Amino acid sequence: MVDPVNQQNAALDERAGTSGPEFDLDDKDREIPAPTADELDALRHWIEEQVETGADPPEIAARINALRPPDQATIVSQLDPEVCKALLPSLSSDQVAEFMEHMSAEDAVEFAGLVQPRKLADVLDRTEPDVAADILRGMGWDEASRILMRMADRSGIGNLLLYRDDDAGGLMTTSFVALRDVWPTPHAINMIRTSGLDTARMRQLFVVSESQQLVGTLELPTLVFAPPGSLVSDVMDTDVISVQTGTDQEEAARLMARYELRSIPVVDISGRLEGAISVEDLVQVVEQEATEDMFRLASTGRADTVQGPVMVSVRSRLPWLMGNIGTVLAVAAILSLFENTLNTIAILAVYIPMVMNQAGVAGTQITTVVVRSLALDEITAGSTVRLLKREYLLAGLNGGAVSGVMALVVGVWRLDLYLGIVVFAAMLGSYFVAASVGVLVPMAMSKYRIDPATASGVVLTTFTDVAGGAFYLGLATVFLSLLKQ
Repeated sequence: MVDPVNQQNAALDERAGTSGPEFDLDDKDREIPAPTADELDALRHWIEEQVETGADPPEIAARINALRPPDQATIVSQLDPEVCKALLPSLSSDQVAEFMEHMSAEDAVEFAGLVQPRKLADVLDRTEPDVAADILRGMGWDEASRILMRMADRSGIGNLLLYRDDDAGGLMTTSFVALRDVWPTPHAINMIRTSGLDTARMRQLFVVSESQQLVGTLELPTLVFAPPGSLVSDVMDTDVISVQTGTDQEEAARLMARYELRSIPVVDISGRLEGAISVEDLVQVVEQEATEDMFRLASTGRADTVQGPVMVSVRSRLPWLMGNIGTVLAVAAILSLFENTLNTIAILAVYIPMVMNQAGVAGTQITTVVVRSLALDEITAGSTVRLLKREYLLAGLNGGAVSGVMALVVGVWRLDLYLGIVVFAAMLGSYFVAASVGVLVPMAMSKYRIDPATASGVVLTTFTDVAGGAFYLGLATVFLSLLKQ
């Protein structure tokens, strides 16, 4: 079996040579294969062990520097904070800036808290403006203002901080190419050549008027192969899809996906070009929103991770668990109403969890599908009746099949036809309740601008458990004289 640490270290040794922590990260002649997740995790453990045993930090930093920036970001974001502090003096501002751009906003903010203020200001000056703004936005205002005052581009970053982090203004970058509509195409090409911007920002160009109003977009090949003597306005596309700075980031992501855009311009209320959102930013938005919805569906917090601090997980989970006590008490209250029935035929209690569990599973399936469709803008409030009809049909088909099987099993097992009928009717009724709750609660929350992902958990469980228990024991009470004692 090959040791992943030794295998990866051998590759890193070959690349890093003797260049140490100042290894050239811009070198394109890379021969290191992309490390697997297991290899990165093994290398992280190795780094932590080396620091704990007093190994030379510059040599360890050299191994990190020999990785590609996304791999560096993965390892550094998972390192123990004390290990990061030990390695920071051996990492230059350029190196830190490069891998911080590949971190999630939360990881970047946490890592930034380990960097000395003077060095952090220098690091943020070397990152993309939108990345620097995200990091400062996640810090305390006093600390962020002190860092901002040390930075060279205070005004540009400060303007980005005026926008919320979940709208287009907070997501956009101010590093983009804007051409004047009246420029001759050769002049426009020369301006691009001397702009000094990363070529990744030039996949789509924006065209503005004299007053900086967005008037068109342009692909670089179209500009390069423009007919002699043509102006930018002659070859630009005037059918522009844009968003305003206050547009929710999910809406911006939906527009980019719908129209297959590689970037989307962001304008102010008067139509002046303020920035642009790239497809890379779109991927981050989709991941972020999906993560938030997943955590809400599980009734936990976004900061709750398997490697995070224990108390953060406690704060994320405990309030929901305490709130769920209400569900348990509600179910207990329903069951107490049928105490005489349970005392008469104790075997009835055996099948209560089965009825409740089936309703809960069905409700979770429906809620997940509805929340996803709302997030993707596939349905609106006007779709409620149509969705209910569809889910009632599915409840009849799926619920009838599952309830029939369970009724047959119970009836044969207990040799009691009426007990099988009670289980069938209660379970089928619970399926219809689950269909109603799974559709109506998310749709109602969406209508009143409450995140529909919170519709599951406590609300769904309360309705399905109470309904399942009430149906089952209510029917058992009606058929009590027919059931076998």
